[in-house]
Amino acid sequence: MTDKQTDSPDHPPVAYGPWWAGLGPIGGALVLVLGLGLAAYVFLWGEGTLGDTRLYGAAKCVAIGLVVLGTTLLGRRRDRKRSGDASPDADGNGDGGTA
Repeated sequence: MTDKQTDSPDHPPVAYGPWWAGLGPIGGALVLVLGLGLAAYVFLWGEGTLGDTRLYGAAKCVAIGLVVLGTTLLGRRRDRKRSGDASPDADGNGDGGTA
């Protein structure tokens, strides 16, 4: 064997995935607001073909922001339900108000 091994623990594993996968809820909200702001700018001052291209980019930002924000919040909700950490309601049993 050689002195250098390629599968040594000295090298951190490479994480493959989209660039927006690690943004979290705050990053998702920021991307969403950025897309909405760009869309408003295009609607108010956009003109011609360049405006259509910018609107397409704004729609992609809004879509990515919604996906990141929604999946993060749903994941947190599922984790909270799975751990049994539900907060009690007005009736005190924590089941969402059902009898």
